[in-house]
Amino acid sequence: MIVCKFGGTSVADREAQQRLASIVRDRLHLAPLVVVSALAGVSDTLIRILEAARAGRADESARELRELATAHRALLEATPAGVAASESARAALDETLGMLDELHRGVTLVGDATPWTRARFVGAGEILSSRIVVAALDAAGIDATWVDARRVVRTDGTDPERDVPVPAAIAASAAEAIAPHLLPGRAVVTQGFVGGTIADGVLRPTLLGRGGSDYSASLLARALAASRVEIWTDVDGVLTASPRLVPQARRVKVLSFEEASELAYFGAKVLHPSTLLPAMEAAIPVWVGNARRPEGAGTTILAEAIVPEDARFAVKAIADKRGITAVQVVSTRMLMAHGFLARIFAVFDDHRTPVDLVATSEVSVSLTIDDESRLDDIVEALSRFARVEVERGMAVVCLVGEGMRGNAQVAAEVFRVLRDVRVRMITQGSSAINLSVVVDERDVAEAIRALHDAFFRGPLPAEVFGAPPASGEATAPKDRGWPAATLVDLADRHGTPLYVYDLATIDARVDLLLRHLPLEPGRIFFACKANANPAILERLAARGVGVEAASPGEALRALECGHAPDGILVSATNARAEDLANLAFRGCRLALGSLSDVRRVGALSRGAPVLLRVNPGIGEGHHRHVVTGGAQSKFGIPLEQLGEALAACRAAGLEVLGLHAHMGSGILDPAPLVASARALLAAAGSLPQVKVLDFGGGFGIPYRDDEAELDLAGYGGAMRGELEKFAASSGRPRPEAWFEPGRFIAAPAGCLLARVTCRKESHGHVFIGLDTGMNHFLRPALYGAYHRILNVSAPEAPVEWVEVVGNVCESTDVFASARALPRAEEGQLLAILDAGAYGFTMASSYNLWPLPKEVVLPQATP
Repeated sequence: MIVCKFGGTSVADREAQQRLASIVRDRLHLAPLVVVSALAGVSDTLIRILEAARAGRADESARELRELATAHRALLEATPAGVAASESARAALDETLGMLDELHRGVTLVGDATPWTRARFVGAGEILSSRIVVAALDAAGIDATWVDARRVVRTDGTDPERDVPVPAAIAASAAEAIAPHLLPGRAVVTQGFVGGTIADGVLRPTLLGRGGSDYSASLLARALAASRVEIWTDVDGVLTASPRLVPQARRVKVLSFEEASELAYFGAKVLHPSTLLPAMEAAIPVWVGNARRPEGAGTTILAEAIVPEDARFAVKAIADKRGITAVQVVSTRMLMAHGFLARIFAVFDDHRTPVDLVATSEVSVSLTIDDESRLDDIVEALSRFARVEVERGMAVVCLVGEGMRGNAQVAAEVFRVLRDVRVRMITQGSSAINLSVVVDERDVAEAIRALHDAFFRGPLPAEVFGAPPASGEATAPKDRGWPAATLVDLADRHGTPLYVYDLATIDARVDLLLRHLPLEPGRIFFACKANANPAILERLAARGVGVEAASPGEALRALECGHAPDGILVSATNARAEDLANLAFRGCRLALGSLSDVRRVGALSRGAPVLLRVNPGIGEGHHRHVVTGGAQSKFGIPLEQLGEALAACRAAGLEVLGLHAHMGSGILDPAPLVASARALLAAAGSLPQVKVLDFGGGFGIPYRDDEAELDLAGYGGAMRGELEKFAASSGRPRPEAWFEPGRFIAAPAGCLLARVTCRKESHGHVFIGLDTGMNHFLRPALYGAYHRILNVSAPEAPVEWVEVVGNVCESTDVFASARALPRAEEGQLLAILDAGAYGFTMASSYNLWPLPKEVVLPQATP
C-alpha cells in the first residue's frame, strides 16, 4: 500500500478535487491511503474565529463561521456524488459545523478557550474536508472508506495543540481501523494534522502542530509498512530555491532524508519539518510532486543521496525561514565556567521552546527561535544570571547539500556573495551538510537571489537537477511604457548602442518630489553624477531644480545648461582647492567634507558661503560601494570633529550656512534616511545658527517588477515632523531643507538600446550577445545590479531562459544571468531599462569601443 497526502490547495475546490480523484484512480491497484489537509486557508480562518470570539467580537466571529459553513456546503453541493454518499457527507458536515457553532457560543460566553477546546475547534477543518473528499471520490466512481484519524493517530496528551505522537499506539490502532480496508481497487480517506488521546477516560482530539498533515502521512506510512509516501503539493517537488524569489529555480531530482530534513526545518514549504522522521526510521521513500501536473517527475527522498563528483555543485538547495527571533545571552561568568550552557538550555526546555541555531563565544551565546509565544518568560528567567538582547524580524537562510561535507569552498563563496548583506550569525550543522546564516528579513530576497546565482548558474548535473523551467512558466518584464515603434525608429536613425531619455518622466519624478518633500522652505538639487546630459540639466533648470556637482566639471556643465551659480552645490571630494575657490568666486555653494578642505579653501576664498558635510555615523545603500556614511566611509567630517571644523571656518572667515550629510544610494526604506536626518539635526543643535540642512539623496527606485517604490509621502511626512520638532526645541526658525535626488529622477527616464549580434547555445546555456558591454553600462558588472531587459523587436515571442552578455573582453561582462526573455534573434533590438542613472556618466571606451550616443525621446506636441 501507499500513502498519498494532499495539501490544502490540492483539495481547495471542485477542480482540485477532480485532480485528486484522477491521481487516486491511477493508484487504486496500490491500495492508497489518502490523507488530506483542511481546505486552503481554513485552519487560519478557524484560529481567527476563535481569537475573535475570545476577544468578545461575537458578531465578527459568528459571521466568519457562517461564511466557512456556507463555503463547505457549497463545495459539497457542487460534487455530483451518489445519493448515499451525498447524504452521508451532508449529515457529517452538519454534525461538525454544529459542533463548531456550539463551541463558538461557549467561547464567546466565557471569553476564553482551553487548549483542548482549541484543538477540537481548529482540527475540525480536516474533518470537514475529508468528508467532502470521500464524496468527490464517489462522484468519480471510486469506492472510498472514511476513517477518523482522531481514533488512530494517538498522542500522549502533553500539549493538545502540539502533541507528541505515540508510535506503538498508532500502529495498533491503524492495524485495527485502517488495514482491513486497504484493498486493491479501493481507497481509504483520513485526516492529517489531527490526532487523539485518552484523557479522564474520554477520547479527546489533539493536534500535531501547524503543518502536521505531512507528519500524519509519515506516521501512518510507518504504522502500515507502506511502500512509499507521496506528498502532493502545488510545486514540482523540492526546488533549488523558492520560485517566488527565483523564478528560474531548478527541480532537485533526488535528496537524502538528511538533506530533506534540513530543508524542511529551515523553511522549504513543501515539507513539514517532522514529516521525514517516521519514514526515515522505516526506510520508506518519500516522493514530492505537483497535483496540478501529476505527470511531473517530482523529487524522491531516499536514505542516501547522489553527490555530484564536481565539488562546484555541493549545494542542492537554499531555503529560508522567516519570523525568526535572535536571542543573545551575555555573561562574563561564562568565561572558563562549566554548566552555563546547560543552564541556558534548561530555561528554553522549561518553557517548551525549541532552539533552531546556536553560536557560542567565550562570554556569549547567540541562538534563534521561531516561536516567541513564551519569550517574555524566557527573557525574565535568563536575565536572572545574564544580560539578554532580543532582535526580532530575523530570518535564517540555509544552504543544504551532502557534497558540502569538508568542502571549504562553499563557506568561502557564501562569504563572498553576502559581503554586502549584514549577517547577524552563521552556523554549520554537526553533520556539515548545511550552512545557515541569520539576516534581517528585509535582506532575504537579495541574499537568496545572489546565492542562487552563485551556486546554480550554468549547466547543472543532470543526475541531480531537473531541466530549467519550461518557457511557459517564465514571464517577460513589463515594458514600463516605452513606445516600441519609436525606440525602433531611433535605433534605425542613430544606430546602437544608444541611450534614450524621456523628459516627460523627468518632469513626473520632479513633480513627485515637489509634492511630498518638506520644501517650505527648501530646495531640490539634482545629483548630476547620475546623468549630466545637457537636455536633462536644461529641463531641470527650467523646473527650478538645482544641481549637486561631485566635481568642478559637473558644476561647469550645470552653468553651461542655464543653472544659476547659487543653484549649484559643489560637494567634490579631494578636489583641488584652486578649483573649488574658483567656483565659489563664481557664486556656487560649496559643501566641504574634511578639515583639510576647510583650511585649504578658506585660505583662498575668505567669506565664501559653505556647508559642512558631516559623516553621521550611519550608512546604507543597495551595495557596499554606494554606502557613503559610517565608520568605513571616506566621505564627510566625523561628528566628533565638527567643533574643530567650525572653529577652522571661523578662523578662515567662511560663512557656515549649515550642515550636509549623505548616507548612501539606492535606498527604498525611509527608516534609515530618517535616522540619518535625526543624526544631522542633533549635530545642528551645536551650531549658533543654521540656515540650511542638506539631507542628501539616496532615494532608490524599484528595479524589479516585484519591488515597491520608496514611500516618498511617508518619508516626507516624517521629515516634516522632524524639522518642526527641531525648530520647536531650538527656538529658531525652521532651516531650509535641501535634498539631492539623482537616481530617483533620472533612472526611470532612460534606457539603453542594443542590437543582438550573436545568439549562441553552449552547454545548456543560451547566450544573447549585444553590441554594447560593461564599458557602456557598468552597473551590472560593478554592483551585480538587476535591470529589466525588453525584447523590443519581438515582445510576444516565446519566453526562454538566457544569459545576456556584452562585447567586452571580460568574464564579468554580463547584463543578466538566467533571465526570462522573449526569444531574441540576431539583429533584433533589446532595451535595458532604468538606465537613466549611472549609465552614460560611467561609460568608457575600454577595448576602444566608441561611446554610445545619447538622444531624447521626441516629445508629444501639446
